[in-house]
Amino acid sequence: MNHRPDDVGQSLGLPDFIDPSDVVEASFDASTTWGEARPSPASGGFEPRDDEPSSSAGWRGSSCSSFGEGARSAGRGAKGKGRKKKQLTWAEKAERREKRAQKRREEEAAEREKDPLGFAREIVLRQLTAAPKSRAQLADKLREKEVDDDVAEAVLDRMEDVKLVDDEAYAGMLVRSQVASRGLARKALAQELKRKGITPEVAEGALEQVDDDAERAVALQLARKKMTTMSRLDEQTQTRRLAGLLARKGYPPSLVWSVIKEIQGSAAPDEAH
Repeated sequence: MNHRPDDVGQSLGLPDFIDPSDVVEASFDASTTWGEARPSPASGGFEPRDDEPSSSAGWRGSSCSSFGEGARSAGRGAKGKGRKKKQLTWAEKAERREKRAQKRREEEAAEREKDPLGFAREIVLRQLTAAPKSRAQLADKLREKEVDDDVAEAVLDRMEDVKLVDDEAYAGMLVRSQVASRGLARKALAQELKRKGITPEVAEGALEQVDDDAERAVALQLARKKMTTMSRLDEQTQTRRLAGLLARKGYPPSLVWSVIKEIQGSAAPDEAH
């Protein structure tokens, strides 16, 4: 059945001012633009365009493949921007540290040459700001920084005059803190003071804070605390571990066995009960 152009336009829902033949021609143009086959006047069928692949599906697949490859390349480029820097080897890190250390040494040498007293004073003040120090510890630090002995002596004398360096006060503070935090006996405290550079005379005065009664009280406190962790152990194991603990803290053997006997004697009635 033949249709008039206006009937075809109405069946397609086109406005009156659009010619249906224009729509058909436009559809053919669009299909050939996107690689579709175009009608062959001779056969009444479709033939591929001369400038396109023989298969329209193959053309579309090639296009999609190219597009996908481009997207992947873009993705790899974006990922590349966020990649971490190359990890340095141990030797490279060591070399960098040495370069920084060398630079600091050169800067310190320049400061030391320009103002020896000021350079030494800054070192001492930085050390005291970090934590209390004895005079001997500060002298060791100045020697490490290659400060002349005469300059170091002058600076430390001045610091003692203004009480920024006070070995007696430092030794007393050290004894109190070590007893409170670690439960050290006088023997261990004396070794700690010596290690900090405190002279025997100053150390003796600081140790007077800990008399026999105070030392025994601290030992009992340590032993009782240790016993709370050994309730399931036999008495022989408890004795061995208590003796080892108190000996390491510097308590004399006579005091160690006296404390152990008292602790185990007080625990026996509770166990029997």
